[in-house]
Amino acid sequence: MMRFACLLWFMTLAAGCVLEDTLLDPQNDGGVDGGVDAGLCGSTTCPADQPVCTDELECVQCTADEDEYCTERSLTCDTDLFTCIECSDDQDCGDPNAARCDQNQCVPCTEDEQCDGIDDLGDAKNACFEGKCVDCTPDTEGDTCPSNWTCNPATRECTDVLVGALDICEECVADNQCGDAGEESDLHRCVEMFYDGGRYPNENAGYCLKVFSLGGCEQPYAIEISARESLSGDPLQSYCGINEVLATCPAVRALEKSDPKCPDGGECPPSGLCRDVGGFPDLCTYRCSDETQCDKPPNPGSTCGPSGAGGAGGAGGARGEWYCGGLMP
Repeated sequence: MMRFACLLWFMTLAAGCVLEDTLLDPQNDGGVDGGVDAGLCGSTTCPADQPVCTDELECVQCTADEDEYCTERSLTCDTDLFTCIECSDDQDCGDPNAARCDQNQCVPCTEDEQCDGIDDLGDAKNACFEGKCVDCTPDTEGDTCPSNWTCNPATRECTDVLVGALDICEECVADNQCGDAGEESDLHRCVEMFYDGGRYPNENAGYCLKVFSLGGCEQPYAIEISARESLSGDPLQSYCGINEVLATCPAVRALEKSDPKCPDGGECPPSGLCRDVGGFPDLCTYRCSDETQCDKPPNPGSTCGPSGAGGAGGAGGARGEWYCGGLMP
């Protein structure tokens, strides 16, 4: 009986020793979630959110040599703390709405330099405006827009219009697109205009007009347009303009150029009329109430009167409708 008891005790002890000496299976105890192979760190597999094993046998998110865990999440590695962060400097921030790095977070910009390298679908954003990187601002257009192009102050985008390229009554989006902008004696601005009860040509554009206070308003731009703000934000003031009730800038310019011909040669601009003008048939003109709204004498369109005989404005024209170039009553 004593011998049997000793044998039983020995077997129990031996079994206990075998259990204590069994190594943990790294694939089943502390392994990477989902079976991702993150490498062994000593005798233990690193967890999925700290997949890198350092030389010190510590599981971390990243190192200077192994930062895939961060880059896959559009993050960068803090090589001092071995953790993923949003940014370490401005170059790590590529969002136009958050181009500045502040305490490892990408936040809205405060300076143009923070937008260096920002690209949105192939469109470089080189200027900072109200926390967002944009194409340009009127103050930076010389540096941020190519080939002396102007900046649209409403959209903060570079246009393909050169500084000072537009003449009076030509469509514009910024003051400095208008010609002679630097000449104090002939200063033009881009001004909102109206026709047929609404903004014309649209809510985002205007026309180049001369500042009224400088004097020298000439026909057909001799009508004072009061209390208008320029599209670049110049204060309210008056400009040398046209009768917006009766005409549009494109119609006025068409008569000045005697172009286009009509009715077969082309269509007149909005507010335009196809009439005989000063003896010349089938030209685009526009309605008027007196000759000051028409071209300078002795040009064919300098008169303001009703339709005469002949041409498109003859028998088929409205004899009571006055227009520039019509016969004097």
